[in-house]
Amino acid sequence: MKTRLLLCVLLVGAVLGLRALGEDKKDAAAKDEKKFTATCPVSGKPAKEESSVDFHGKKVYFCCDNCPTAFKKEPTKFAAKVHHQLLQTSQIVQVACPFTGRPINKDAVLDDGDCKVNFCCMNCLGKAKAAKGDEQTSLVFKDISKGFTLQTTCPVSGKAIDITKSVKYKGQNVYFCCPNCPKAFEKDPAKFEGKLPQLAKGEKPAK
Repeated sequence: MKTRLLLCVLLVGAVLGLRALGEDKKDAAAKDEKKFTATCPVSGKPAKEESSVDFHGKKVYFCCDNCPTAFKKEPTKFAAKVHHQLLQTSQIVQVACPFTGRPINKDAVLDDGDCKVNFCCMNCLGKAKAAKGDEQTSLVFKDISKGFTLQTTCPVSGKAIDITKSVKYKGQNVYFCCPNCPKAFEKDPAKFEGKLPQLAKGEKPAK
């Protein structure tokens, strides 16, 4: 009887231990997924999360204290690389082909190791792949007005946007998390304007 009881205790302990190990692995995986990754738009080196400047309602990250100074002197020079970094850091969301503005094809994807960009067709993908390095970055990211939105959260709920749920407002696409939020928005759109970065004064046009 005592032997059976001891075996039961050991079995329960083993099960609990395995569960705890599984939870630790999940926690470690979650931490890895959240690992900060960004490329400094000035130097091209890995950027640091603690070295950043606010720019049009977004954060731009740098590798050192000197690069922000160079960026501020001539921000337009680094526009394409900044937009690339904004996608890296999930501060913009792709909504269409960056070349044509047409719906994206999930199979026509360019993966540079830091982030993925989809295109509407294999021809557009081929055009992007034909360019290399800075030329490719400039080609894909210099003008984000056709393919990306500065809006990442639903203005009504605060949840992540679903790019298939949108309405036009003041010439811009406004995105929502679900089919119900557009109704609430359209009742009083001015109430939510402050939550729409694409409408911010001085911001470059974006979808």
